[in-house]
Amino acid sequence: MLDPAYREGVLVDSQWLAEHLKDPGIRIIDLRWRPRFVDGKGIAEDRKEDYLEGHIPGAVFLGCVSDLTEPSVEGITLVAPPADFAGAMNRAGIGDDTMVIAYDDAPLPLASGRLWWTLNYYGHTKAMVLAGGLRQWRKEGRPLTKEIPTVPSESFTPRVQPTIRATKETVHKSLGDPGVVLIDCMAFEHHSGTVPRPWGIRDGHIPGAVCLPWLALGLGLEKAGSHEARAQALQSDDPIHYLPAEELRELFAKVGVTPGKRVITYCGGGYAATHAFLALRLIGFENAAVYDGSVAEWTRDPSLPMEKS
Repeated sequence: MLDPAYREGVLVDSQWLAEHLKDPGIRIIDLRWRPRFVDGKGIAEDRKEDYLEGHIPGAVFLGCVSDLTEPSVEGITLVAPPADFAGAMNRAGIGDDTMVIAYDDAPLPLASGRLWWTLNYYGHTKAMVLAGGLRQWRKEGRPLTKEIPTVPSESFTPRVQPTIRATKETVHKSLGDPGVVLIDCMAFEHHSGTVPRPWGIRDGHIPGAVCLPWLALGLGLEKAGSHEARAQALQSDDPIHYLPAEELRELFAKVGVTPGKRVITYCGGGYAATHAFLALRLIGFENAAVYDGSVAEWTRDPSLPMEKS
C-alpha cells in the first residue's frame, strides 16, 4: 500500500492498475531497458524482446533509447525533440487526455521514471508510475500476456515546461550558487572518483555536487553505500519501494534540500536522475529539474570542470 503521505498522482499501486486494465482512457507503457557494459563503459539498450516474452495485459512498448531520446547524439541520452516525442506518443496511443501508467523491471523506476519526467516536461501531467514496477506485479502473481495490443493513433501536443529540465549551460551557470543543490545520483565511489564512472569519459563529479545514490531512496544511505547490498538489489527479482515520505524528506534534507532551494538532479545518462526527481515530487518538492545530459554529456565538453574527492 502506498504511503498516504505521498503526493497523489505520482505513483499507482498494482491493485488499482489490476482493477483498471481495460479502462479506455488509460494507456499502459512497458519501458524495459538495460545498461550493457563494454570495457567498463555503459551502453543503453531497449529490451523489446523482454516485452514480447510477456507483459502486463494491454501494455504497449516504448524504447527509452529509440523513442524518448535525441536520436542524433550518440552516447548521450538527451530528451527527444518535441516532434519526435509527439510522434512516439501518437504511435503508442497517447493523446492529450490519455492517462499514462508507466512501468519497467528495475528495482526502482528508472526507465519508467524517465518517461514520466519527459511527459511532464512536455506538459502532460496525466501520468503515473507503477509502484514496484513489473517486479511487484510478478511477485503478486498477476497476469502477463504475449498479446500485442492494437491501439489507435492519437494526437499528442508537446508543451515544453522548461523549469523542470536543466541543460549543461544552466548547470554550469549554477556552479557556486548557494541557492542550488546539485545532486549526483550515482554511487559514492563513482561520485568521489575512486572508481571509474561507467557513463562519461572523465571520472569524479560536477563541482559542488552532493551525492545521493539512487538506491538510497529505497534502501536508505547505509545499504546504498554497500557494494553487497547494491549487488543483491540489482540481481534480485524483488521490488524496492520508495522510503516513507518522512524518511525521504529527512534523506533529502541531509544533502541540503530545504525549502527555498533549487534542486538539479543528474546521474550517468539521465535515468536515475529522473527517479530522484520523481521522489522529490512524491514529497511535494516542486522546485527541481533534471539534467538529462548528465555526465555522459558534461564530461565530453573539455571546457567543463570535474572534481574528485
